[in-house]
Amino acid sequence: MKNKLVLFHILVLIVALLGVGGLRANAQATQPAAKIPLTFFVGYIRNVQFAPLYWAIERGYFADAGFDVKVEHSYNETDGLARIGVNRLQFGLISGEQVILARAQGAPVVYVASWYQKFPVGVVASKASGITSVKDLVGKNVGVPGKYGASYIGFRAMLAAANLSETDLKSVQEIGFDTAPILCNGKVDAAVVYIVNEPYQIEQKCFPVQVISIADSANLVGNGIITNEATLTDHPDWVRSITAAFLRALGDVIKDPDAAYQICKKYIENLGDDPIQKQVLQASITLWAVPEGGVLGQIDDARWKLTQDTLLAMKLIDAPIELEKAYTRAFLPE
Repeated sequence: MKNKLVLFHILVLIVALLGVGGLRANAQATQPAAKIPLTFFVGYIRNVQFAPLYWAIERGYFADAGFDVKVEHSYNETDGLARIGVNRLQFGLISGEQVILARAQGAPVVYVASWYQKFPVGVVASKASGITSVKDLVGKNVGVPGKYGASYIGFRAMLAAANLSETDLKSVQEIGFDTAPILCNGKVDAAVVYIVNEPYQIEQKCFPVQVISIADSANLVGNGIITNEATLTDHPDWVRSITAAFLRALGDVIKDPDAAYQICKKYIENLGDDPIQKQVLQASITLWAVPEGGVLGQIDDARWKLTQDTLLAMKLIDAPIELEKAYTRAFLPE
């Protein structure tokens, strides 16, 4: 009888242990998989222009795809591009001319989706100046932030499209990025600016302005999602998922800018209900939207050729690169 009792207790213990083991196994099976940490580089401070990124994070699009995405904001676009090139970072929002310049130096960066369908740079002048077209800049003093970067490259492309050069102008002055006081005080007749925000700032400080969009005559490749060849080879699923999540968020922001603005408040300190920033978001959306029949993220071969031709004419690259390696449509959602 005693042996039977001992056997019974052993059986009970085994069953109990098996039950605990099963519970532990079930608990482990139901634990969510750890998210892959990724840093998304952007070359500017926190701003409503990055609403699609904030939306994709806030609404869980990146998380649903298995990623814990952090956004790194920086003025140093060159540094971010370099780190993506050596695979210290995997993703960023970078303009097309920077991709070509980087590849000309051997950096294996690749553009995988367009964000801006229209190049976001233009020339701004007082409405009273009578400057309404590129041809009107002949004999005028024009300010540029510096003789480098997307603004200056876009400006040169616009002049070339009108069969003009800098020699047709009175002067081209480097004025930095604080354009309003220079233009308002008449130190230049016109200035090259990012058209989504600076025209509104200038109008607040001095006078109504006329904006000449570079995209109307020379639509260079604007900002888009870039990665590197190592990530494309080793983690194509990352590229496809990140691209799909961003473009989904981009479409949502275009459809519902009011909701997007509210999300931006969580990511931009002291944003508040600023009418100027709401205008900036609306202006950005007009540059992101695709023409009728197009799809978000679409890549235009002609824009890439124009961008490279501009860089060659400016002698910023010595020879053409293999453009077909600078960008790919393979990771765009079907």
